Amino acid sequence: MSLPYSAIVPITGVVESPAFAVEKKHMLLAVTSSLMPTSTPFMEFSGASAISDFGAYFGKSTAEYQQLQKYFGFVSKNGNAPEKVVVARWYKTDTAAFIKGAKLSASLSALNEITNGSFKLNLDDITADITGLDFSSANSLSDIADIIKTALVTDFGQVSVVFNSITGGFIITSQTEGKESETGGVSAAASGTDVSEILGLANAELSQGVDAESFADFCDRIYHANSSGYSITTLETLTDTDIVPAVAWLQTTMNGQSYNTMVRLVFNMNDKTDAKALSSTLVADGYTGYVICYDPNNEFVNILDCAICASIDYQVDGGSINFNFQPAVGYTAITSLGTVVDYQQGLTNSSLIEELNNNFISCVYSVGFGSQEQIYYGYGLMAGSFGTESIQVDESALERAIQTSVLNGLSALNKVPLRGQDATDLISSLLGSPIDQFVKNGVIARGGILTSAERASIAQMTGNANAADSLEMNGYYYKIYDLTEEDIIARRARVLLCYLAAGCLNQLRIINKVYGA
Repeated sequence: MSLPYSAIVPITGVVESPAFAVEKKHMLLAVTSSLMPTSTPFMEFSGASAISDFGAYFGKSTAEYQQLQKYFGFVSKNGNAPEKVVVARWYKTDTAAFIKGAKLSASLSALNEITNGSFKLNLDDITADITGLDFSSANSLSDIADIIKTALVTDFGQVSVVFNSITGGFIITSQTEGKESETGGVSAAASGTDVSEILGLANAELSQGVDAESFADFCDRIYHANSSGYSITTLETLTDTDIVPAVAWLQTTMNGQSYNTMVRLVFNMNDKTDAKALSSTLVADGYTGYVICYDPNNEFVNILDCAICASIDYQVDGGSINFNFQPAVGYTAITSLGTVVDYQQGLTNSSLIEELNNNFISCVYSVGFGSQEQIYYGYGLMAGSFGTESIQVDESALERAIQTSVLNGLSALNKVPLRGQDATDLISSLLGSPIDQFVKNGVIARGGILTSAERASIAQMTGNANAADSLEMNGYYYKIYDLTEEDIIARRARVLLCYLAAGCLNQLRIINKVYGA
């Protein structure tokens, strides 16, 4: 007998986490706040402090702050709530360069002691020493800002200098707008008492000027910035000239697929006629992947839609949802018709919902009997390729889960083989886990019945007459293609995945046969 190796070389096992985790479908909120610099493509606010952190950065008096309270306050039927919001600035107009100073630590009395202050400023290709700053008579920090502004006029024109109560510091903004507007920041001047540090300007945040961008350009930019946002929406008023090009962008080819499922667009419309006209335009163009929310009460129903989406947990069994019949606590139902005048004008709640339904427009509605009433968000129908909002979101979630599984495999393994049985087996294992999870969470339907047209399409697409049987029994079928010369050169493998979506039931039709009456 001999000693085991463990006696000489004891080893403690440690569980390593994968490189990437699948996240929920967070909202991406487009804002136009002048406090967000061009150097920051997006910001994330999450956890228990998300709302307070947002308020500290952007202020608590903004409409966005109020709506984020509702967003994070949403609780789904299974007790889930949104975990994160991604915020990005939409440059709706030409924007000037600015210098956002750090939070002031010096008191007004300390600044009053400065009678010969100075600093060097670089703004719009002009560099100048600003000297002779006398703060002794200033009665407020706004007075300090005015003194600085007066000193800058000679060299820099009508710049803006303010003390911002939200940031707690001074902000210097160029008089020019657009990409020609630039700043190199603030430093010490050649003479005088340097005040760049005490004013919080020495290590200020610099923002360069940019030209205006369309909403479609914003969506494309934020998509390529690779944020974790999914439902792109805004509280800004959008017109058809903003919306239609953005939805057209969504249809463009992304990495070989003809529709970008990694983001979706959610729009808010206050006027029913405008909403129907927009829907008609988008339907005529064959577009898909967008949501139109009818919101006559100006309650930003689009935020509710995004909150519902952000609360979905695909990591649990039965986690998929129907976007219809979702709780709409704190929102006003549009189904308030019922007066004699309404009726005599042909206006009923049922006809209103049917009208919106036929135009693929979602809303907050109520269902009830007598004094009993529940308020929901729905119907979740979607024009184009996706029959319901749920199917679009489910497809995106499955794609992300597969991408994460494959990327974690590539990160963890020394090599993923390109050819041979080992390669095929490994790809199957990488696909197996996320696909099985999406069977469990209800996205993929097992034991479904395919139509004859669907069976023919599957056989033609896969080249396998038995693929439809597998799809019906398991809910999915995938085929790893044989490598082509192009695949070998590109070091890529191609997979065809077919699955049967579980879908959503919005209405149950029952026919009663009564005999013996």
